[in-house]
Amino acid sequence: MKIHEDLKPGNIFPDFELPDQDGEVTKLSELMGGWPTIVVFWRGQY
Repeated sequence: MKIHEDLKPGNIFPDFELPDQDGEVTKLSELMGGWPTIVVFWRGQY
């Protein structure tokens, strides 16, 4: 599996945007309001 250069430990995480349950698109930075943040990607059960 190849990891993108911008997703290595110590790099700033890209400010992505995703739709919520109502379809309204929101940026990660808007949700976090400048606070330090941990982003976890979990695939779920295998």
